[in-house]
Amino acid sequence: MGKRHFVVTRSPLLGGLNSMRESEVSYTVEAILNTPENESPWRYLRGLYKGDTPSFVHDPEVSSVCLKVLNSNNKNTFALSLLLDLLCHGFQPSEKFKIAIQALNTSNSDLSDLNLATTVCSVLEGVDPMRSNYWSWRKSNILA
Repeated sequence: MGKRHFVVTRSPLLGGLNSMRESEVSYTVEAILNTPENESPWRYLRGLYKGDTPSFVHDPEVSSVCLKVLNSNNKNTFALSLLLDLLCHGFQPSEKFKIAIQALNTSNSDLSDLNLATTVCSVLEGVDPMRSNYWSWRKSNILA
């Protein structure tokens, strides 16, 4: 997907990323749904919004693919990580997101908007033990 990003962003005939973003996001969402365990399309999706965080947070296709994957494969590290990034940038989760995360929450604490991001970090610590220190660090930065 790296070559694809280069072509989309550098080819004057395609009109650049802004004119191609919608079709590229659709393409990437399809790739994610076909193989959600492949990290590459998740990274490409983030790259499509590099430097445009508000569009990343408010694009319903981004949050929708995240929820679809969490509902079908709720321990998907990439979907959880994407959700965490969205939450840290001001994403307002629907009740469906809260239910999906609550299903993974092994503690008995209630979820609120304030601690959904920290709960996602706690879930990630369990499902991604190789990076548990990183997720713990992310959680400590949310609480700070």
